[in-house]
Amino acid sequence: MKSLVRSIFLLGLLFLLNDCFGVSKTFPEKRFFLVEAGDTKQLFSVSKPKSFIVRKVFISQRFEGKEFVYRKENAVYESDYYNGFFIPPAHNFKEEFVRSLLKSGNFEWDASMHTRVNITHFIELNLSQMYGDFRTKEPKAVIEFEVVVYEDKDSISTPVFRKTYKQIQSIEKKDPEALVLGWNQGLTNAFNELNLDLSNKLK
Repeated sequence: MKSLVRSIFLLGLLFLLNDCFGVSKTFPEKRFFLVEAGDTKQLFSVSKPKSFIVRKVFISQRFEGKEFVYRKENAVYESDYYNGFFIPPAHNFKEEFVRSLLKSGNFEWDASMHTRVNITHFIELNLSQMYGDFRTKEPKAVIEFEVVVYEDKDSISTPVFRKTYKQIQSIEKKDPEALVLGWNQGLTNAFNELNLDLSNKLK
């Protein structure tokens, strides 16, 4: 009788263990994304003989981590452990920003990549918002950043351009991939607007 009870107990234990392991396999895998702006409008057939270096990239502590952030209620934000950036968002944003500046023709050189080039302009970026607005049935991708451009002559920095750009893009659903596509479109629009502004400001 004791052996029968022991056998039933062991079978029950094995069933529970198998069931637990089965549940663990249902957890979603982590996914990583890169934000990629679309095509930049080329404003000049020959790039202006100017160079720049991105001196600093600030990002709000609310959004500096790799995990995506969703706004669920007016005062409630939630991070997504299973979906996030492949590289830190500040680095991802900077790479896309630099690529767009060069493609536009406003600048010929990224001085951080060509150390023998004289720097004509210094740029600082402040990424203040980057999240998915999931408060309603119509989700949105939100991104906001400030750009400050300086000229540095005789060790004196003089601001020549400063503007904040904000994009709120409607997305198809409350989904990480849809959110990234919304950010991509937002950056494309913002960068094209920025480059047009710079083409008129930087003579």
